[in-house]
Amino acid sequence: MPAMFPVPMSRKAIAMLFCFAAFSAGAAVWSFRSGFLWTGICILAVAVPIIALYWFMLVANPANTRLFVEGTSLLVDAPPFLKASQPLDAVTRAFVCSLKGEPAFAGLKSEGSMAFFGYRSGMFRTAAGRDVVVVTRGDRVLCLETAERYFLLGPKDLDGLIAAVSAVVPVRQG
Repeated sequence: MPAMFPVPMSRKAIAMLFCFAAFSAGAAVWSFRSGFLWTGICILAVAVPIIALYWFMLVANPANTRLFVEGTSLLVDAPPFLKASQPLDAVTRAFVCSLKGEPAFAGLKSEGSMAFFGYRSGMFRTAAGRDVVVVTRGDRVLCLETAERYFLLGPKDLDGLIAAVSAVVPVRQG
């Protein structure tokens, strides 16, 4: 049975979305009560689609993002941006690092991804031109280096992922 590691959005980002929704609803109610009918209608016409879009981006997609470790295989499932698999025995180096403290990952360029409030999901490219698969909800990640690309993985249970990968590949704590 594969070990599964979810990568949900942080509660801080979800709380900020709810605050924005409450503020928008309050502004619409105030507009209607103050006689600014069209202002209230415009607020609703703009805020409701934006809130729905951000709900999808911040809650729905990250809630379905999962990392699976089964035997010697890693599967990254981060809809709608990414689905990737990697045999763990092809990993040349595995280490834990901070994205802010690792110069190789400074200035990652997006190649079809999402990055919002510390949550990152999708394909990126380093300044040196190497592909990077990133699925993380924070700054501390497990980095798996292969001949073709890097995997930067930061699920909610990072220590559990490290333990699952350590069964196949030695992981250097850093």
